[in-house]
Amino acid sequence: MLVSAAGLLVLDLMLPGGVPSGSARLALGGRVLPPPGATMVLDAAEAPRLVHLARLPAGAQCGAAAELGFDAGEAIAFTMPEPLPAADFAFGFAPRERQRLLRFLVGTGASAMRAAPDPDLAALCLALAVPSRAATLLARPEAGLFFWHVPTAPKGAWRLISPAGIRALRPPVGDVLVTEGAPPPGAVLLPPAPLSALRFAAAGTPAPLRAALREALAGRGTAVSLPAALAARAAEHPRLRALLQQEALLRPARTTRIEDAAGPLGAALELALSDHGGGVFLCGWLRDPLGLVERMSLLAPGLDIAVPAERLHRVARPDLAATFARAPLGGAGDRPGFLAHLAGIDPVGMAQWRLALQLRGGGAVEVTAPPGLMPPAVARDLVLRAAHPSAVEPALLDACIAPAASLLHAAALREATGSVEELAYGTAPARPRVSLIIPLYRNLRFLRFQVAAFARDPQTHGTDLVYVLDSPEQRHEVDHLLRGMATMLGLPMRLLVMPRNGGYAAACNAGAAAARAPALLFLNSDVLPAGEGWLGAMLGRLGRERRLAAVGPRLLFDDGSIQHAGLLFRRGQDEVWLNDHYCKGYPRHHAEAARPRRVPAVTGAAMLARRAAFERAGGFCTDYIVGDFEDSDLCLRFRADGGEIAYEPAAELYHFERQSIALHDGHARTLAGAVNRRLHHRRWDGAIAALMARFTEA
Repeated sequence: MLVSAAGLLVLDLMLPGGVPSGSARLALGGRVLPPPGATMVLDAAEAPRLVHLARLPAGAQCGAAAELGFDAGEAIAFTMPEPLPAADFAFGFAPRERQRLLRFLVGTGASAMRAAPDPDLAALCLALAVPSRAATLLARPEAGLFFWHVPTAPKGAWRLISPAGIRALRPPVGDVLVTEGAPPPGAVLLPPAPLSALRFAAAGTPAPLRAALREALAGRGTAVSLPAALAARAAEHPRLRALLQQEALLRPARTTRIEDAAGPLGAALELALSDHGGGVFLCGWLRDPLGLVERMSLLAPGLDIAVPAERLHRVARPDLAATFARAPLGGAGDRPGFLAHLAGIDPVGMAQWRLALQLRGGGAVEVTAPPGLMPPAVARDLVLRAAHPSAVEPALLDACIAPAASLLHAAALREATGSVEELAYGTAPARPRVSLIIPLYRNLRFLRFQVAAFARDPQTHGTDLVYVLDSPEQRHEVDHLLRGMATMLGLPMRLLVMPRNGGYAAACNAGAAAARAPALLFLNSDVLPAGEGWLGAMLGRLGRERRLAAVGPRLLFDDGSIQHAGLLFRRGQDEVWLNDHYCKGYPRHHAEAARPRRVPAVTGAAMLARRAAFERAGGFCTDYIVGDFEDSDLCLRFRADGGEIAYEPAAELYHFERQSIALHDGHARTLAGAVNRRLHHRRWDGAIAALMARFTEA
């Protein structure tokens, strides 16, 4: 008998009369002990042996009368013997019996009896364990984890038995087991049956984990499952995640594709991008004229993820037509390209992926993508350029392009956070009526003319003039230019330098946060006054009508025709709302454009807003990618807050349209406009329909 300090009884009884039937109940002094309890029978050579586990009540002593009863009415009476040390208790069991008893004590006893932390039970288990092999340390540990090479075992529970107790371990990945910290001296591993216990061995001087991982990624070393084991734990350990990404980026696998026109199969995985939110965006193509491919799966260390055919959005690829035009077994087909966004499969951020094509006749072929872990703004722009606009359908935008691009855009904005640098030129006005907030991005062609026009107009003197540079790589050039002009023209101004490019909305919000006036005029850097007095006309209109949240001016193209006389909404052929401008293309003095009036919205190219209304609306929404629809979204927020929007024709300016946004890689020749338009529609469809019905009736 063994009794632990915690009162756990391990009772060993010989059964010369055979094995009784049914479950066993232990009674002390005529009183049956309450559950839990557990029993097993060992078929020893001389006679069966019964091992029973129970919790002794306080005060139970050796020499007490006891009885072990069974369901069939049989009972074994005995006197409670003196407890034995763990080593003596284990001595009388043959090797095969030791294995069975050990698994009973560890599996049933430790869990059913809640005795896993019992050091006396652990001591008995260690005495019963006879390690036949060693778990060897693969690498010097990092992040508190130890990586061990173990024999491949069937599925089941792995446990660590140490003098401190028994604890469950996560199963190994392949042939690699990970432990939290170094196992205590004398500890053993108990794998699932039929493997016997394992001891721990250092196996010489293990290499650092980085070197071991490098060898495993290169196909060398004894533990080819090390990358998979590392990936399985990397989500919880930032250092491991960084190490896995670093090694894969520094030593990427060679990009592979199948593009033999004479062959029966062609494929490429051109992009496999992390969306920085646990998903992966895929872009590639498949040529399968004979229908050899049965299914596809995405592979990375520790991951094998099925890619269902219904998740693939097929698109035309005119660039492949010439390559396979004369293929003897058939061309590439109408839509060989595919795009997909697979969410929730990549908590670590894998650096490189492979695509396995499982063939109907058995076997598989693989293609390897280039590394797909990159800055989110770069990845976002690649997603937005993954398909030609002419090939894009609503389902592709809504289920694939937009979700991936939105996650990457949000990650890019998070990376763009940081301190905004402020440079001041001249003495700032004490109590300005209005702050002019002008974002700058790359295009500086109109900057000198704009500042000169402000200097000539008495109404812009005394304003809080704020330029916001959203291309910080131009800091020194813009600083030099504005410093010189402020000195030469006597026009005080400030320059805010964004830490990184964050887009139009982020730049305008930064300018508004630094503004010092109760009215905010958002103005594009490619907008120039047509004459003096425009600012007074807009401020006067805003001051006269208390319900107004914003006012917009008349904007002209460079040929003098009207570009904007208020913004309206109309449905496109796809029934999705578009932004349009009243009187666009009409002569400058068209009668309708000369009439001041309320309008559904105004453009952000020149928008005067009450600061209080702007702050209640939450500023410009940064969800729109780079720059599109933020202005109409803000106007709709003004309206949702009870504000009105007005057009003031007495304020005239020229707008040399889209001079900056055309230089942005994330917008020019991409699907950003289409993604933004559908986002705007989803948010405001009902509100816009009611608004336009009101203006149509008026």
